[in-house]
Amino acid sequence: MDIKIAFGMIVFEGDYVLKEALESVYPYAEQILIAEGPVQFWQDRGRTTSTDNTNSILDNFPDPDNKITVVHGKYKEKDEQCQAYMPYLKDDIDYIWNLDSDEVFKGEDIKKIAEILHEEKYTSVGVRSCSFYGGFDHYIGGFELNRDNFLRIFKVYPGATWLTHRPPTIKPQEGTPVLPPKHLDSDTLWNNYGIQMYHYSYVFPSQVKNKLEYYKAKVSRNNCHPNYFNEIYLPWITGNKEVEKAWNGVHEFLPQIRGHSYTEPFPGTHPDSIRDNMINLELRISNELQEYLEK
Repeated sequence: MDIKIAFGMIVFEGDYVLKEALESVYPYAEQILIAEGPVQFWQDRGRTTSTDNTNSILDNFPDPDNKITVVHGKYKEKDEQCQAYMPYLKDDIDYIWNLDSDEVFKGEDIKKIAEILHEEKYTSVGVRSCSFYGGFDHYIGGFELNRDNFLRIFKVYPGATWLTHRPPTIKPQEGTPVLPPKHLDSDTLWNNYGIQMYHYSYVFPSQVKNKLEYYKAKVSRNNCHPNYFNEIYLPWITGNKEVEKAWNGVHEFLPQIRGHSYTEPFPGTHPDSIRDNMINLELRISNELQEYLEK
């Protein structure tokens, strides 16, 4: 590629499609920078590092070109966690691509985005999220597809830092000459090029339960359904799709906060790394679901 992209990831107990996410971006990355470990919320619950397969995946992921740098630590919040890997960013990197451990991209889409960035000199890019729900056959529509819900790619300069993780915002070092702001929004990227991210964010029962525990305490708070996992997610994934009507969709935010979020059948194809491991991923969903139903 004519431009150099670093993918930046923060992760804690995110082994669900972590390997698949790394596989999807590795060929196109100049660097992959990862900060692993718990924020204060999980430290207060006795966590010091990931206890699932996250560290095993990071330790054993093939890295023949020495692209991957992993930093382990404990962080006050996600802003600080993002900062932990920034000292390892090479000075010749053109863009940093914020990548969560449950986000997977198609190779042809990454190459196309790189071409667009090279030609058009955008300084930021929003990406449409196809957020899968309860498996691999449905995704969340409505509110979840709003323009620029997910800002992911930013022009970066030597000495830059993350200003905030939510929303993702890069801060150039004071005095650095920068390009004029030029944004490519997620609707344009989808409508003109058919590019989106494949977001496996509500797929696995344990993933959803852990996500909601943190989000309800630190992010959505009183805007969140008080018993989302047991009253919305578990009924839906076990076949009771009628819960969508009562809740105006399936997102954990209260309907009056986010509008409708009904699920829609997924008509496309998954990225290669997901398709290649689909049997094992579906087996994990089934095993986790059985554990929760037996409790």
